[in-house]
Amino acid sequence: MTFSVIIPVYNAEGTLRHSLESLAGQTFRDFEVVFVDDCSTDASPSIMQEFLAGSGLQGHIFRQAENGGVAAARNRGLKEAQGEYLAFLDADDTLAPEALERAAAVAGEADIIGWDWTLGFEKNARTMRQAPYDTPLQALKNLMGGTMRWNLWLFALRRAFVAENGLAFTPGANMGEDMQLMIRAFCLAGKVVQLHEPLYCYNAVSATSISRQFSELRRREISDNLALAQQAVEASPYAEELKEYVSHLKLFLKLPLLIGPDRELYEIWYGWFPEANAHALSNKALPLRTRLLQWAASRRQWWLVKLYYTVIYRFVYGVLYK
Repeated sequence: MTFSVIIPVYNAEGTLRHSLESLAGQTFRDFEVVFVDDCSTDASPSIMQEFLAGSGLQGHIFRQAENGGVAAARNRGLKEAQGEYLAFLDADDTLAPEALERAAAVAGEADIIGWDWTLGFEKNARTMRQAPYDTPLQALKNLMGGTMRWNLWLFALRRAFVAENGLAFTPGANMGEDMQLMIRAFCLAGKVVQLHEPLYCYNAVSATSISRQFSELRRREISDNLALAQQAVEASPYAEELKEYVSHLKLFLKLPLLIGPDRELYEIWYGWFPEANAHALSNKALPLRTRLLQWAASRRQWWLVKLYYTVIYRFVYGVLYK
């Protein structure tokens, strides 16, 4: 059993060493590190070189010809990896010491292995649970219904399964790229395994505003990736059972636009995937308050949307949970 850990890197000198320490500390040693340097201009290349020279681990550094974003970098990683299973690590996160060992222990012939995660580091870390599944269909319902994250770093994929099915990212479509790949993967998967253990540590430090995350360009990228995911669902054996979940997914993708005081973003919510708005109350897997928020937005009751933000996010989260 071998693993390839794929790490796209772009100007990550501030966090990269911490991530690499978690690789050096893995209790399972039969793995290679596949770095894809997306034309970094800082000290990241030298940090990668020093790590490979001093860690005793197998690995390679592949430098892109031009900066093409995370989707193109991950495609390069998929192409160059040689391990039986593919795992993913972002350059500002870490793997738990036993992550690869635990995944190897349950792999068997599984196409997909999933696990839980922690949010933040050290004292402020919180364990985050993925919704349970033991079949591809249940995983798809969780992913599309908003009760399970689709981030690549929450899964290991059998490399032959990825190659045989042509699973890859659309270069340039860097928002929602992991969503489309994981939905496509579960549509095609045979055996899937879930570990109810937090094996990945996600460092959620981002100053990117919602307006930047959901700019017109980013919305187009998400829409392109959604189209690929929807095509896979409609061509899958689960198409009929997942019909209503397509609307759930569209609503979930645009939900962050309602988490703030900006009416302009509310209007963008209303006009993006408008066919899903009529289903605002239908996803019973989400909390009632979230469904009511979507219902208010579907009727352009912006005062209710803003009241929700003020009460829940500014007061409850901002004051009581501070």
